[in-house]
Amino acid sequence: MKISVENLPTDITEDRLKDVFSQIGEVQSVKLKTDLLTWQPNGQGIVDMALEVDAYRAINCFEGASFKDRKIHVAEAYPLLEKAKNAFEHITDGHSLSNFSPLASFERWKEQLKLL
Repeated sequence: MKISVENLPTDITEDRLKDVFSQIGEVQSVKLKTDLLTWQPNGQGIVDMALEVDAYRAINCFEGASFKDRKIHVAEAYPLLEKAKNAFEHITDGHSLSNFSPLASFERWKEQLKLL
């Protein structure tokens, strides 16, 4: 199970992050995210734990913990598509995309004109 880790020190290495999470259980992989322009670490990473139970233990253990004088945020990582879907549902209050299509907007506009 993949875990998202945020607010990491920018000088942390993947090996160091793996060592920290290995205290909880087996770590399959670690990937630090980088800034697209500078290619420097941006303080975010993904830790892939071998067992789901270890992943949840790591989340409970490290969420809000101090790491090199920074309070880190640790949570279950969601695929990008799932994040986009959740963001869209939040923005649209759960309405479907069809309510925001140009045709639907035109139909609502026509209905409003009939009321005048």
